[in-house]
Amino acid sequence: MFFKKKNKNCMTIEQLKALDKRQLKYVTRRDYEKGGEQKIGDGGAVNVTGSDFTIVCFGKTVFSAPINEVKAGELMDLSGFTASYTGKDGEKICVVARYSEERIKL
Repeated sequence: MFFKKKNKNCMTIEQLKALDKRQLKYVTRRDYEKGGEQKIGDGGAVNVTGSDFTIVCFGKTVFSAPINEVKAGELMDLSGFTASYTGKDGEKICVVARYSEERIKL
């Protein structure tokens, strides 16, 4: 009653940081008004710098939020993750990112 139940489907900040430099096949954005998803980028990667969690596809930022405000979870088949963030204007942004086979080599 006095303890808040921890959501087992939610990734911790450490798990989000572990996604840094993870290569992605593609990223889609969920549309809550119309329903469904729209592809917003191909061939991207996750970047975690300081307190920011960012997804970049071919040089274009498709998702960016403070890491401590991102709610994320692995997909059931472990082929990617979902990440959501509610902006200052109240708009909810939710993306689905699918992993590529390799990590980016710097």
